[in-house]
Amino acid sequence: MNPKHTATWIVVAALSAGTAYADVKTVNVTGEAAIKDGDVATAEKDAKRAARRNAIEQGAGVLVESNSIMRNYALIADEIATSAKGVITDEVWGPLTDGATGSTKKITLTAKVSPEAVSEGICTVLKANHDPKVSLVFVEKFGDETKWSTERGLVEAIFTNAFVESCFTIVESGVKVTEVSATGDLPQATIDEIVKNTDAQYVVLGSGKFLKAAKVGDSVLGDKMNSYSMSASLKMINTSTNVIEAVALKQLQVMGISAEKALEANDSKVKKNLTGAIMDDLLKKVSQRWTSDLVNTSKVSVQVRNVANYAAAKAFKELVEKSFKDGKAEQRKVQGGSASYDVEVDGGAESFAATIEGKKAGKFTVEVVEVTRGKVILKLN
Repeated sequence: MNPKHTATWIVVAALSAGTAYADVKTVNVTGEAAIKDGDVATAEKDAKRAARRNAIEQGAGVLVESNSIMRNYALIADEIATSAKGVITDEVWGPLTDGATGSTKKITLTAKVSPEAVSEGICTVLKANHDPKVSLVFVEKFGDETKWSTERGLVEAIFTNAFVESCFTIVESGVKVTEVSATGDLPQATIDEIVKNTDAQYVVLGSGKFLKAAKVGDSVLGDKMNSYSMSASLKMINTSTNVIEAVALKQLQVMGISAEKALEANDSKVKKNLTGAIMDDLLKKVSQRWTSDLVNTSKVSVQVRNVANYAAAKAFKELVEKSFKDGKAEQRKVQGGSASYDVEVDGGAESFAATIEGKKAGKFTVEVVEVTRGKVILKLN
């Protein structure tokens, strides 16, 4: 998948302007923006923002090929204009000139871009905006066609690493899987318990196989080479709706003198044709949800600390729905003195925090701890 990349990169303000990176690329780009209502100053600002975006795409575009989220997810590009430090390490601007029709302004930019800084920044931005969390629940067959295992195995380890590289935090479901059908499916009651129990946006149910096939002759070293059939089937459940949002299935053959050696020798093949292909299928759905979240600023992820009991959690939910006309609060989890909610209110996170601060939820007073785009952390005093 090689789409044309438009506004696809966010840069992190937290990266230090003085950070030194060995791999820095020099690029030459142009930015262009429309003149609206005769406002040339704003057009210049917008043209510079576009130029910085183009510089980052050129300088770090190779990351698109290695990061599933970035291949599928068009991030909000305007953040580049205010957060380019540490990513664009040097800028030389050309003169501001008229566009071809006279209704735009354009400007050239020679910039030094650090792909390493962009790579480090992607996860920071995604976690700040979405706090992406997933629970993985796998069953596997490794070498024995007759028996499924619920213990952690090779296939689960591969996908755990893939989700971490795509900026997710892995969350334990806390539910012990003890029953598996002949096809590797979990009982619906177990699935429902996992979805209800976990504090994650997604639960991924996976079944994996790594089975030895027929012998295929001697290697140059005289050892018998083995052919292994490797496959994985994943279902991704949105915990807010308990609906399966995506299903992916892939398989391939690899060869080696042992399972471990086969994986080691075919690492790039596995990542491209099994893990990468499945992750692309799943993360298309994730990116659609995140894009919607960014466009629809009424959706807010709320975490509440110092929740003494379930009654306090219920009182907070009732407070939200009383405080906002047409406000909705879906309680996701109450555990260990904290509660999490998906809230939908007009005005988004900042409006929600300003309205709710200082109000009473039962006998407790709401205090705002932190506000970021799409996320609010509160505590009850």
